[in-house]
Amino acid sequence: MSKKLFSNSCLTIILLAFVFGIFFVSCNEFEGDQQTPSFIYIKGFNMVENPAIPQSSTEGFQTSAITDAWVYVDNIYIGTYSLPCKVPILKKGNHKIEIKPGIKLNGISLTRSDYPFYTSYTNTHNLKELETDTIETMDITYRDDWSVFAISELFENSFLSFKTEGLLQDTNKLIKCNNPDTVEWGTYCGAMYLGANETTYRVISDSINCNNKSTVVMEIDYWCNIPFGIGMTGKTSSAAQAQYLNVMTLNPNDGKGWQKVYIVLGKVWSQLSYPEYFRVFLTPLKKDGVQNGWIYVDNIKIIHYPNN
Repeated sequence: MSKKLFSNSCLTIILLAFVFGIFFVSCNEFEGDQQTPSFIYIKGFNMVENPAIPQSSTEGFQTSAITDAWVYVDNIYIGTYSLPCKVPILKKGNHKIEIKPGIKLNGISLTRSDYPFYTSYTNTHNLKELETDTIETMDITYRDDWSVFAISELFENSFLSFKTEGLLQDTNKLIKCNNPDTVEWGTYCGAMYLGANETTYRVISDSINCNNKSTVVMEIDYWCNIPFGIGMTGKTSSAAQAQYLNVMTLNPNDGKGWQKVYIVLGKVWSQLSYPEYFRVFLTPLKKDGVQNGWIYVDNIKIIHYPNN
């Protein structure tokens, strides 16, 4: 999968592929003379620590929302399957099997993709007609050669990577929460509150330096009873005023508990003319009927390829 995967044109192609129902089933499965399939059964993936990434040892760093397996046989794409899955392959004998972890971009089912910042599984399997070769849960990590963590906010340190716009650090609206009924990983998570009579605000990240336009993704775990926006701010030129653009809005999920989403920042970054320095921000939004709004966040990462 190309490093340009998350560009606007590629996202459009992915969406069209899904609309026409060809994204999950590849005709490559049934090409050739063999008529009787072999099978592999894929249980899933398990994120583990990568010692080459220092913050990888912090609890919560390995959270993931892997939904799919992208399957390749002898470097040929076979198809994408929801996990766990049984995959038919019209081959027998020893063949190279590669399985890449797949996610939902922006939490949308129609924009699924393999995730380039995760490692993949590769091994040779002896395929036999009508028999099923089970691949146990596969350990994967973040790729230390491709993954630059511009921000990695796990809320376990004293100083946070986000500040409330216009306020001093000691009046930050994003605070650390250690309520055991709320925190899912480690000792702390982040918390934002918004009462029905309060004015909304922006919590803005430290400056991010990135000049590689290929892929920029924000990972975030969240739990909330009011919606909140995620956006980017930057200058289109050195003389311009900073612009604030919304990337997406996450809806309340208080009845579901903690969820994870992978947010593509590239489209909005392009609307800002790709400034090398930019910030991301979080904005609590009011919801009718909710007097005491709360938003809990954790394991916020801004990840991109190495700078040019």
